[in-house]
Amino acid sequence: MAIGDSFAVLLGTAETDRQPSSGVEEQLTSYVKSGATDSVGHYNGSLFIAISGTGHTGDGYGTVGLLGLTTNDTRIVSTNSVYLRKEGTSDRGFFGGIQTGA
Repeated sequence: MAIGDSFAVLLGTAETDRQPSSGVEEQLTSYVKSGATDSVGHYNGSLFIAISGTGHTGDGYGTVGLLGLTTNDTRIVSTNSVYLRKEGTSDRGFFGGIQTGA
């Protein structure tokens, strides 16, 4: 991949990481989950810091948004040392974004 290339990752129900290669920086621009159980956050291999809360809209579909916000439109940077993780084993999901550094 090169700077400006996009990435799109479909996540299964397993606890899943999106970890760029060494020296690569990616910017998460959107994510979607199928339910309201599993959190999304930054992870460094031992410490998880949530960047999303979970909730229920009342319409039968789970939603996830940034803490304190109601949107899934994000600008969150991840690298090989601090990367994205979907915790839990309940929800399916999607991460999408662009490579911003190499």
